[in-house]
Amino acid sequence: MRRSLWLVALLLSRTPEDDVVTFTSHPFSSTRISQEVTGNYYQLRHTTHLSQRNTAIMAESMTNPARHALKGEKVTFDARVNSVLKSELLGQLSLELRSQETLLRANIDSKVIGETSWGKAQKLTPESIVRVTGHLHLFNEKPDTNGNGLSGNGVNGNGTDGLSHKYASSEIAHAVDVVDLTVIAQASPDVPSFRRDELLALGLEERLNHRILDVRNGGSGAIFKLHSGMCQLIVEFLCSNGFHWVHTPRIISATIAGDNEYFNLPYFGRDAWLAQSSQHHKQMALSMDMQRVFEIGPVFRAEVKSRASARHMTEFTVLDIGMVFQDDYHEVVELIESMLVFVFRGLQERKQYRYLVEIVQRLYPSARPFRIGLDENGKVPRITFLEAKRILREELGFETDDKKNFTDQEEAALGRHFRASPHLGQTDVFTVDQYPASMRQFNSQANPDAPGLSNTWDTIVGGREICSGSQRINGYDDLCEAMRAGVCGPPLDPEAEKWQAYLTAFRAGMPQHGGCGLGVNRLLQGFLGLDDVREVTLFPRDVNRVAP
Repeated sequence: MRRSLWLVALLLSRTPEDDVVTFTSHPFSSTRISQEVTGNYYQLRHTTHLSQRNTAIMAESMTNPARHALKGEKVTFDARVNSVLKSELLGQLSLELRSQETLLRANIDSKVIGETSWGKAQKLTPESIVRVTGHLHLFNEKPDTNGNGLSGNGVNGNGTDGLSHKYASSEIAHAVDVVDLTVIAQASPDVPSFRRDELLALGLEERLNHRILDVRNGGSGAIFKLHSGMCQLIVEFLCSNGFHWVHTPRIISATIAGDNEYFNLPYFGRDAWLAQSSQHHKQMALSMDMQRVFEIGPVFRAEVKSRASARHMTEFTVLDIGMVFQDDYHEVVELIESMLVFVFRGLQERKQYRYLVEIVQRLYPSARPFRIGLDENGKVPRITFLEAKRILREELGFETDDKKNFTDQEEAALGRHFRASPHLGQTDVFTVDQYPASMRQFNSQANPDAPGLSNTWDTIVGGREICSGSQRINGYDDLCEAMRAGVCGPPLDPEAEKWQAYLTAFRAGMPQHGGCGLGVNRLLQGFLGLDDVREVTLFPRDVNRVAP
């Protein structure tokens, strides 16, 4: 029977409090596994396709899988070679194997695997992929393959494996004594291999130049699995709250006058541009009576500041949300805040994500536990823009102008203040409400009770703005008037041909609505506490980088 290393990693990392989970086939294996947890016991059931080489794997109850799972059993799995460890003993060598976040030692004896396999083993290079069959045991113990448990000795039966241990990783807790070895893919000898303890010292630019190898590392790989998990949690929350997932164009025909951060796109003899947001098409969908819509996808901004910024890129992933509300735009704000709490708690509490978060926190010095502090009503703390400016001046010593938006330094200072202040919830997530109308888009609804302010908000996560939202103007005449007024920029002409498709949605009757754009990359960066948004972007794009 064949079992891939993902099962080994699962068994070595499980804890008794983990929930019921079902696994389907891994690409490296035809194994189907289901696991049930009852009290402190793990019942494993599996069905596998038999191979000629492997004919038996025992699955049994166990109380401590980190020590007893598959103890001395014969397993088959695929893994990458992390390093080749030469032995002082003739006819023996060991491999440090890596599969996702798991490291283990494979001990090879030429007399056991045969001449042909031994010849291939001696030529192995780091990053090669191998299929290993052997007996799994704790790193410093050797299994008794007669079924009598562990002997307590090393692989040579005398407590030593003949290797210089300074070359072995301290993270290795388990080993396998190899009885069969197949080389699936031989890596070129000139491919650089980054060990975990060397990776961060390389610097981000060098790691991005070798992104494929970088993400094979446990820490970097965990980040992008969390990115996937975060998107899944977002979709789970929104779909369970009546939202429809829509897909809108990234090629558009109209831009906002005065905004020079659009990418121009020659388009069959006429001009088009790459979209910075799906907001206008999202509003059209609401005019179609879709009520609640969202989209996750790439957007593009010609951000010159991305040349040297740790928070800006020219292409990034945005969650766009639009919804109809009944009475007040704070219905939209509260739903977005509830979604964020759901996502953060899911990443912290669900076992498949909690394990990945722990890996990132262990391997990245800047990563830190995320705090979700709620107010007395169980909601995300919320203050007004003017109150935030007062805190900056009176409590944090900044010289700041109420007529200007927050600087990056001011956002970071507010983030530290909310994290440290008990009366503010000691939280890493909070909302700033009621921004000046001059700072927002032309279609944002002015506050009728506070001249100069608007029904708009930003959400701050980890000291960075990750979400901007507003109540949108829904009346056709009011929107045309706002376009002509040019409160937040140059006036716009609602009679211009380029605006007619958008304005048709309002002529036809638009419900009261609001929405937001949320930077998915920044959201994960803020949750993990990482320094640079490119850390959480698989293939980042900025002024300096269009490859790989």
